[in-house]
Amino acid sequence: MSLSEGTPERLVLLGAGNVATHLGRALIASASSAVHLTQIYSPGGRSARALAQELGEGISAVGSLEELDLDAEWYIFAVPDDALIPLAKELAGRVRGLWVHTSGSTSLDDLAEVHRPAGVLYPLQTFSKGKALDFSEVPLYVEGTDSEAEGRILRLGELLSRSVARATSQQRLVLHLGAVFACNFSNHLIAVAEELLTRHGLPEKALLPLIDEMTAKLHTLPAREAQTGPARRGDERTLRRHECFLASEPELEHLYSLLSRQIRERSERR
Repeated sequence: MSLSEGTPERLVLLGAGNVATHLGRALIASASSAVHLTQIYSPGGRSARALAQELGEGISAVGSLEELDLDAEWYIFAVPDDALIPLAKELAGRVRGLWVHTSGSTSLDDLAEVHRPAGVLYPLQTFSKGKALDFSEVPLYVEGTDSEAEGRILRLGELLSRSVARATSQQRLVLHLGAVFACNFSNHLIAVAEELLTRHGLPEKALLPLIDEMTAKLHTLPAREAQTGPARRGDERTLRRHECFLASEPELEHLYSLLSRQIRERSERR
């Protein structure tokens, strides 16, 4: 079935968290007559109702699977990874249509074992409900159980984003793992730095100009070439002073020493 011709295909969104919120906004913003978001589900219905109210008229919110539309063309699972397959199994044999999950780390096979046709529409981005973003700039990675399913998901992706590509489950897992290192871990380290500054009477956001310049460099340089700091240049005196300062916080001292050692070793291998 084409997404560009005929009656709009009905889409049910399972989930109302960060990913579901931005995906729902993108579906509405696309202003496409090819697909129509008709229903949002969340356990108990509270977050689904809030999202449906935000997105506008014509979208129902349900808090029970018994209330779910069973005859839509699309079911998009935008739920936490550990809830995805249990939810799918609850719907097995009851709901037809094309099932699509948005998880980076969940294999397509896991969903396909429960229902076919199935596929993946994975947005490689960090999402927070309160932070607006341009979904058309979000890279989407697509996979399907067969060429028809994959083609439909590709066309849906192209309605939402300017960057859509195919990726296998293995490739998507690598992308997700890379995202954890590059985004989640780096954000955690920035949080550690902010707490350190705050404890010593310094402005929490004093490092923002430094962080902005670091990320800007990554648009033109490989991360390894953009690396700076005492470990990169082998400044043992500064490394020891930092470790001495952190001696009263063993976990931070260990983290500092581990990362410094890895930076130095990678620099020496160049």
